[in-house]
Amino acid sequence: MKEKILCVDDEASALEGYQRILHRQFEVTTAVSGAQGLAILQKWGPFAVVISDMRMPGMNGAEFLAQVRERAPETVRMLLTGYSDMKAAIDAVNKGRILQFLTKPCERDVLIAAINTGVAQYRSQTAEREMVKNAEKMGRSKSDWEAVDFDRWEHFESSAGLPGPAQARAHLLPRVGTDAQCYVALLKLTVLRTVEERYGEKAAGDYLGTVAQLLTRALGADDQLFHWSRDVLMAVLRRHISPAAVRMEMERLVAEAREYVIEVSGRRMMIACLIAFDLLPAAQFPGFSDLLAAFDAGLAGGLRRERPDDQGTAHG
Repeated sequence: MKEKILCVDDEASALEGYQRILHRQFEVTTAVSGAQGLAILQKWGPFAVVISDMRMPGMNGAEFLAQVRERAPETVRMLLTGYSDMKAAIDAVNKGRILQFLTKPCERDVLIAAINTGVAQYRSQTAEREMVKNAEKMGRSKSDWEAVDFDRWEHFESSAGLPGPAQARAHLLPRVGTDAQCYVALLKLTVLRTVEERYGEKAAGDYLGTVAQLLTRALGADDQLFHWSRDVLMAVLRRHISPAAVRMEMERLVAEAREYVIEVSGRRMMIACLIAFDLLPAAQFPGFSDLLAAFDAGLAGGLRRERPDDQGTAHG
């Protein structure tokens, strides 16, 4: 399927040239003014790339692309300008956040290469948006926090190089119900399954490994990170602060892990590192199974929720 391209120029000969040069590779729509371009954008969009001439009556290219950015932020924007319009081109970069500006007259190969770059960026952005949407639609079921049968996972080998659920249980058993400085966080990588479905097992493994590295570097020397289940990691933390303070720390940690560059078939794409988490103090539960049951029981309350016990005092 050809990507849709919108070319805006007040010169009919220029628009005819775009149609002639680009129609084999792209679905080309043209407009003779910024106002007409905005109307077409609203009626026939979305467009992968919008290319605009700078000098047009009524609304110049910089003003037009700034409005395109507001109405269709994922559409990649490009400006054609002469050397005498360089100051205006810089203004367009600042206001319209254009991908690049091209000088007129623009050679055919340069123009096509620029559009292909823009199309690749557009596809990356829309793929990420769809990925996030699919992850949100998946919702969360009881299995989100559950590890599989421990006996079967005794020799589990994590693709992220992390110890698995059997090791997590062994690490936590002597601490649950006794260690007032131990906190357990389950972190769900909400787009991991979609990455695997869309880009394959290797891409998903690379994504998981990178996120695990980011979290490992951010955690303290006494903390442990485990691969709990397919798209869930477990962090066991040692803290001398209140549950509320630990939760705030986790909020900051997952907020900092925002983007990851993934390479698929030689193409680099930016993927959001979306991490949802829940946190519980290990000392409040008499046994390991009680801790897991509390994670499951709390799912209906939503992620990153404040618990009544989060207002407790610091542990000594």
